[in-house]
Amino acid sequence: MSVENTTPNRRYQLPFGSNNLEDDVLRLVAAFSAIDVDIAGLLVSVAQRALLVHSHVIADTTGLQAALDSKQDESEKGNANGYASLGADGKVPAAQLPSALFGSLNYQGDWNANTNTPTIPAAAAGNKGWYYMVSVAGVSSVAGITDWKVGDWAVSDGTKWVKIDNTDAVASVAGLTGAITAAALKTALAITVADITDASANGRSLISAANYAAMKTLLGITAADITNASANGRSLITAADYAAMRTLLGLVIGTTVAAIASPAFTGTPTAPTAALGTNTTQIATTAFVQNAAGSLPFKQRFESAQQTITAGGPLTLAHGLAAQPKLYLIYLQCVTAENGYAVGDEITFSATNSNGVTIVPDATNLNIRYGSNAQPFFANNKNTGANAGLTNANWRAVFRAWA
Repeated sequence: MSVENTTPNRRYQLPFGSNNLEDDVLRLVAAFSAIDVDIAGLLVSVAQRALLVHSHVIADTTGLQAALDSKQDESEKGNANGYASLGADGKVPAAQLPSALFGSLNYQGDWNANTNTPTIPAAAAGNKGWYYMVSVAGVSSVAGITDWKVGDWAVSDGTKWVKIDNTDAVASVAGLTGAITAAALKTALAITVADITDASANGRSLISAANYAAMKTLLGITAADITNASANGRSLITAADYAAMRTLLGLVIGTTVAAIASPAFTGTPTAPTAALGTNTTQIATTAFVQNAAGSLPFKQRFESAQQTITAGGPLTLAHGLAAQPKLYLIYLQCVTAENGYAVGDEITFSATNSNGVTIVPDATNLNIRYGSNAQPFFANNKNTGANAGLTNANWRAVFRAWA
């Protein structure tokens, strides 16, 4: 016999383990049919309930009254003590913003002053603080201003447009443009002595004097005006020439050697005799005698700077003696220690040494040719006397001449 098994509330028939399967299937069919009927009834009831009219008081919703009390009506939008509106651009209109916000500059972009692009609007409270930077120079009129250079600013103060001139550079000075040098400016100004209006005529003459000698002539300065010099000092200053000065000072440059001439001398120089005088201590080399070509003393002297020694190389030195030298010599000065010689030591060589150097003087130059050997100059070791060639790079040549 089948067991009657049902749900506790709606008493829907349920299967049971000991029942025959065919009996329980029928029971389940009956249960689903009953459930379907109940659900259909519920759907009808809910639909009918939604159509019923019912109401609640504000107090039924917590906090609703306070929210309603604090709200602002739409009529208050954009009005005093109301709330700000938004324009078509989604931004608050300038008229609804504090005027203090427009006290600072507000960059609007670059402006082409040649084509007025973008067009500068009329100045108004709404654009106070706006400024455009000139990107292309032009003459577009803004508030009557037409001189616009690249870098200038057009600024609205709320009532008018003004220009901040960032390019107020000097166009030219005395016709000069660009980087102006002092020399160019002086030339352009063409200032003359006559322009010095606070100087006397004598003062202007002194300024325009050709040289110091002319100035001294204008001032009439004489040795007597040098009050801090002795009588002898003034006599020296007023001496006619250098020879007169040497006479006043008692200077003796040399002793005349008239008896010695080039053809009369051969062989090795001998020691001086009393006949030569106490001021002649040594006749140094054969070149001294061979090139005397006249009497001593010499009045002018030339000395070259140190010259590089180049085997076989030529060298031309202007001596400035205004005459062909009567005596000329070459000296080697040590610049790097060698052959017993220290830096600064000096050796004298004959100017006609066929291996070392040849000098051919004229009234203007010493025409020089070094010997073609790799080491044109040889010298005895300073300490041992052993003869050896001198390294060119370790020595410098100095040429001296007298006339």
